[in-house]
Amino acid sequence: MVDAICLDCGHITHAKLPDGIPTGNFGTRTQSMVSLLSGVYHQSKRFIQSFMADIFGLDISLGSVPACEKKVSKAIQDPVQEAHTYAQDEEVMHADETGWRQGNKKAWLWVAVTSAVTVFMIHLSRGREAAQQLLGGFKGILVTDRWGPYRVHNGLRQFCWAHLLRSFVGFSELRGKAGKIGKQLVDKTDLMFKWWHRIRDGTMSRSTFKRRMIDLRIEVEDLLVEGEICGQSPMAGVCKRILSEAQHLWTFVDHEGVEPTNNTSERKVRQGVLWRKICFGTQSEEGSRFVERIMTVAATCRQQDRNVVEFVNEACLARLHGLPAPSLLPLGVQTG
Repeated sequence: MVDAICLDCGHITHAKLPDGIPTGNFGTRTQSMVSLLSGVYHQSKRFIQSFMADIFGLDISLGSVPACEKKVSKAIQDPVQEAHTYAQDEEVMHADETGWRQGNKKAWLWVAVTSAVTVFMIHLSRGREAAQQLLGGFKGILVTDRWGPYRVHNGLRQFCWAHLLRSFVGFSELRGKAGKIGKQLVDKTDLMFKWWHRIRDGTMSRSTFKRRMIDLRIEVEDLLVEGEICGQSPMAGVCKRILSEAQHLWTFVDHEGVEPTNNTSERKVRQGVLWRKICFGTQSEEGSRFVERIMTVAATCRQQDRNVVEFVNEACLARLHGLPAPSLLPLGVQTG
């Protein structure tokens, strides 16, 4: 309802707003702009207040910023959930996590990246429960570092060789036999990456790569065995743990479309790291839901070369008119 007051007699007239008119102070495009300035470009509430006044001549209160975020968060909730469900049916998924703050609690920002969608999730745990919530029913090939909770995934996995290389470089800096083993592991890893880069630039066939990798796999695992029995801690323990899951070192060799590193998700989660450094996390569970949803929308729209401003505005308009929200799925698989 809207009230109109007659300036002559003071009579108040009650009327219903026309369909499609927001009941708040701002329209859907303003809500979208404010939320994107906050959730994608990581600007402070005071900066957003000044920006809207300077650029659009629009005076908004500081409290209007989280109010807009709340409305946008609800508008994009269904598309984000749909994207999360879709990711679980993809053939390959990259996953990673980084530290976060929710109020005075330690939390973690998780990310799952597939060929078509990117989904973020904030959870108070970095353990198996959170990993299971992120992965859901995913049965494809999972690319991660060697963090233990990812073992909830019972399907094929690929360990990140960039992380492994860091460990091998550390080994190479040790004295004596351990250092020599470490240097050889670094050399073998460098050779593998050299061949892999040739696969990517088209100067080596995949069949040649697979043939060359037969001997290299044996050599690397033999070196890990030597590292396990070298008697130098912690190298021996790390080598033992890697060997216990050695099947996850070589998935990228046998399955086309799988990368040997987890750079895909590390690049995506870096946006969360920037947000955390600038804004220090979130203050509530509601704020965390806004963060994970707006980051999911922004990353997925960019991944599909779609305009994130238009998508958010379309979602807000759909909610205003009681219509289904737009889909974050690739155009060829949308069911709406």
